[in-house]
Amino acid sequence: MRRLFLHSPKAYAAALVLGAALTVLNIWSRGGGLLFRWADALSTAGAFLILLGLLGLVARLGAFDTMAYGFSRMWKPRYKDLVEYTQAKAEKRSRAPLGFMPFVAVGVLFLAAGLILRAMV
Repeated sequence: MRRLFLHSPKAYAAALVLGAALTVLNIWSRGGGLLFRWADALSTAGAFLILLGLLGLVARLGAFDTMAYGFSRMWKPRYKDLVEYTQAKAEKRSRAPLGFMPFVAVGVLFLAAGLILRAMV
């Protein structure tokens, strides 16, 4: 459980900055700072961050390995076939931290803040 949430503070800061930028952009594009617009903007940013994190999870599970192998064959083929490529990437991913988790965690916080604000309106 500790490995799931333990990341570099830079990853959480990047997710927080992205969420804040999306929120401000949403508020600015809609013109005005009414409370329900803040709730909508926070919820939208939270949902976007969660979906971005889930896309990272899907990539970590190897959903895009076939496409990446096809592109790698165009330049310098380092692997004999797709099976070898997939096994090498799975081994590399198993040692890497769960990079998608900061986006999901910060996204849940943004979504919760948006829902709380929405309940207050």
